[in-house]
Amino acid sequence: MEFTNEEKTALFDKIAALYFNKNFGSTSKADFETLLFSEYIEHCLRSELPFDDYTISKNLGITQSRVRSLKERKELKYPYKEFTWRTAFALAVEKAKYDEHDHYVKFIIQDINVMNEARHFIEEKGWYDECSLNRKLLRIPLNCFTEICLEDEAISELFSIEAKRRIKKIANSDSAIMDFLNDFSKDGLKSFLMSAGKEALISVISCLPFGGIAKVAFSFLERAIKGV
Repeated sequence: MEFTNEEKTALFDKIAALYFNKNFGSTSKADFETLLFSEYIEHCLRSELPFDDYTISKNLGITQSRVRSLKERKELKYPYKEFTWRTAFALAVEKAKYDEHDHYVKFIIQDINVMNEARHFIEEKGWYDECSLNRKLLRIPLNCFTEICLEDEAISELFSIEAKRRIKKIANSDSAIMDFLNDFSKDGLKSFLMSAGKEALISVISCLPFGGIAKVAFSFLERAIKGV
């Protein structure tokens, strides 16, 4: 790993601030390591290098559990300015699997901070995800998935008259779709997602004009439902 001269200069300035202003030796080993780890992670992000737990543990010679701990400390002490957990959440849906029996979606979230934010959001809503031995696995119902991915400002555009017209064309007396058309709202969408069959889900999802992170997440969800 090669750091640029600008990165080296910026790192030295941060170290100097911790040691050379009548505070020499006051920084704990843990805080110093958190600073170094933060610079390492941000270098990986800028250079588009892999920063998953396994790769970092191999590169730094530490355990994956310690990597996760350092990632949490880094985000608390030196939060990454461009970090948006919902965007990272949506991208993680690319590898999702869909369970048509209970309308749950499950996928791996590599970043501990994204997982923490998602689970905090779920808990604040009074919901829960299912725990497993794999700490990186998130398994949630589609109504919960919708709340995370669908930003409120997109609602009016999403449930437009044109979208309703397109869905009417493919309804074919499907009861779940007809119920959704009678309650054309976010709550109606959540209810539909938790009751409809695979074909109806695919048909309706393809008709709704998702934007932003919802577009990314629901396009991946559509692929998961299709089993692609």
